[in-house]
Amino acid sequence: MNTTNTIKFENLPAVDDISGVIEDIFGVKLDVSGGWGYDNNSALIVKSLDVPLVQFFQMFASMRANIEMNLTLDEDTRYAGINVTQLEHKEFKIENDKYDILTFKVAGIKEKEYNNFIQEYKENFGKKEFDLDKHFKLREESTIKIESDFWFNFQF
Repeated sequence: MNTTNTIKFENLPAVDDISGVIEDIFGVKLDVSGGWGYDNNSALIVKSLDVPLVQFFQMFASMRANIEMNLTLDEDTRYAGINVTQLEHKEFKIENDKYDILTFKVAGIKEKEYNNFIQEYKENFGKKEFDLDKHFKLREESTIKIESDFWFNFQF
């Protein structure tokens, strides 16, 4: 079932050291503070970058989506094959603060289904009777897609 915008994941709770949490989970050191970027009050504050801006946006969106859709959920409800695609980038000011708001399409498949699709593919790829088109059509139908905003405040 292909679903758009009908699933809502819980916002991640605020943490005192978002940079440390990201480093602990993903092994990536970012010069950031603030929140998870759900709105202007929880914007991710970016102090400096060591990677190109487009790569940073993609990386952070992937990290947050993986935490929301996999790492914080139990085995029966988590997702895999999580992918983020930037749809829109807006900039504007609220009071004296400038924000970049990016909208991403976030897609994923229930983890157990995803693992079954991967196993089926590995076991059957190259076999004459394996209907590759049908396989990918079923994967697409099993993928949920939501749109999610990410707020950034650059302070450099």
